[in-house]
Amino acid sequence: DRKLLQEVEMVAVGLRHKSQILVKLDIKQSAESAHRFLINCGYWPATFNPFPGRNGVDLSQPDLEVGALPEETRLDLTHLQAWAIDDAQSSDPDDAISIDGNRIWVHIADVAALVAHDSALDIEARKRAANLYLPEAVVHMLPAAITEQLGLGLSETSPALSIGFELNEAQQPVNIEIHPSLVKVTRLSYEDADTLMESTFAALEHCCEGFRQQRVNNHAAQIDLPEASVKVDDNGKVSISRLAKIRSRMMVTDAMLMAGCAVAQFCAEHDIAIPYATQPQPAEIQQPELPSEMFAYRRQFKASRTSLEKSAHFGLGLACYTRVTSPLRRYMDLIIHQQLRLFIAGKTLLTADEIQTKLLAVDQQSGNLRRTERQSNQHWKLVYLQQNPGWQGDGVIVNIDERKSDVLIPDLALECKLRTRENFVLNDTIRLKCTGIDLPEQDAFFSKAG
Repeated sequence: DRKLLQEVEMVAVGLRHKSQILVKLDIKQSAESAHRFLINCGYWPATFNPFPGRNGVDLSQPDLEVGALPEETRLDLTHLQAWAIDDAQSSDPDDAISIDGNRIWVHIADVAALVAHDSALDIEARKRAANLYLPEAVVHMLPAAITEQLGLGLSETSPALSIGFELNEAQQPVNIEIHPSLVKVTRLSYEDADTLMESTFAALEHCCEGFRQQRVNNHAAQIDLPEASVKVDDNGKVSISRLAKIRSRMMVTDAMLMAGCAVAQFCAEHDIAIPYATQPQPAEIQQPELPSEMFAYRRQFKASRTSLEKSAHFGLGLACYTRVTSPLRRYMDLIIHQQLRLFIAGKTLLTADEIQTKLLAVDQQSGNLRRTERQSNQHWKLVYLQQNPGWQGDGVIVNIDERKSDVLIPDLALECKLRTRENFVLNDTIRLKCTGIDLPEQDAFFSKAG
């Protein structure tokens, strides 16, 4: 039936607006109705994820030839202990940290050494914009051979672009230097790193804590709502694990923010055009403590933006910032690495107009990827509930309207609506059971258990 049902499939993934079959069957012409029809008639498996197709995302892996790393002089930093700390399942380590007395080094995979502006690899990465992280797969921005050459800690020594700096009394990066380097990296999971916080990482954590406190003093948003990792195995079984707020993860986050702050300052001082990450201040500055307060405060924020003009990132509490630590995964980061390498080599920099052209090329696709990831995570969370029909769990009341309340389910990092039939109070914890799932509409229905 493929020929007949292909036009329905095209409606389901948003490639056309109308299907004659749906017309004949008096079914609404919408992606959700087409999705439901294809499941009901057995054309799509019940768990089929339509959102990559609906958002026009390419699920093929890049397959371009990757040359050898050019020979050049690199600063030898192999005498420093360098640590690449990430999730245990991470396969593309692209940043690592060292500390040398008062000096912090953040080492980043030297992707721009292999991917020059307007090369075939650069054009392919620009088209893809970033890695796509789905619960069922990872679709890479760059060929796997680049990670094999440049991933930190995948060989005895690794080429890197290393950013060195100190923190002054105001907790701002100073004495910034950037070099192509050679580093010796040990890979650790966050869980393993957490066992070393009182010893190996004590000095680095102390620096990060001072930097973090300064960001809080600058009104950095402290919104601690639940997050979870969703994975699908080869048999289609879904697992969900809540992400813990552990010390090593916080330390690494702040070290990467320091590096972004240092590079933003360096580029501003040397008149290097780059995309800065900015975010405007909300109408009212708050420091929320309760889940309901965090839920409400989050709604006040506008999305962070990229700009060629240096400006503050309010949510991070930073006067200037750029994302620079994931060039294997994000094209925006790679743009900055290309500029830094041109500057270090004394070559002609890309102009602001050329950078803007690159940004326009990736902007829409970046939005498609974020939307696909968000919708796919929701899809598989609902499949998880289908696979566990007796599920019960706790929910926290974070907003109360006249007829329905907003509830957060921490173990699933899921937000849902609950009909208000009792006198709930904000931040009450209630036991919930799932009473129904609507995959095409991305909705789940809950009621109070017991």
